[in-house]
Amino acid sequence: MVEWKRQRIEGTYRPGEGHEAKHGSLSETLLRLIREEPLRERTVLDVGCGTGRLSFALAEEAGRIIGIDWSDQVIQEAGQHARTLGLDHITFMCGDAERIEYRELGPIDLVVAHLCMSDEIIRRAAAVLAPGCCIAFSTLHRDQWKESGRSSRFAYGEQDVETALTASGFDPIYLEAEHEVLSFAAAADALAYMEALDLIGKWKTDSRWEGFLAYLERGGRELTIRARVTVKARRR
Repeated sequence: MVEWKRQRIEGTYRPGEGHEAKHGSLSETLLRLIREEPLRERTVLDVGCGTGRLSFALAEEAGRIIGIDWSDQVIQEAGQHARTLGLDHITFMCGDAERIEYRELGPIDLVVAHLCMSDEIIRRAAAVLAPGCCIAFSTLHRDQWKESGRSSRFAYGEQDVETALTASGFDPIYLEAEHEVLSFAAAADALAYMEALDLIGKWKTDSRWEGFLAYLERGGRELTIRARVTVKARRR
């Protein structure tokens, strides 16, 4: 039985100090977990690769990397960058990670993902990976911006991710939950923080803003500015 490793960072907002969480930054823990595998001999599938941040981070170690993403624009950008760097062992393809059959991409030895995961992706990874092969990913925790009353569909709680993995035939070998929480002295400080990060418009579009205002009106004075689940599991 693998125990969860939990980290919580707390801070207090002071105007002008800057407390932006680096939501898009790669997890050093995830990179370490991936690099524990013999990458030189492996074909790595990077699911929801975006512009290829994780793929390029692994470029020197991996024998072959396939990146898939639904956005043709980011795939073109990633492909151009790979060609510029002369990385002909990296291939980027446009496709829906929850619909395409990973077997059609050829033999896959390791499935990885940065901020993109779902039960369907886990099931498809299980279908392509041989026993002993791994899936490793870092994705949003359900507590990310929980104060708005909404969570991303790619987010997981601890029990959710364990259930999805075991149901698909994976045995977890590393489980970590990270939280970074910012406290505010007053509601006005929370609003100033949101304005400084230019999040108000985005949250209005995402239907988060009204929920966050209601939370502040109820006396809430915290915001979970970063919450991640980082996982590695081996196919049974």
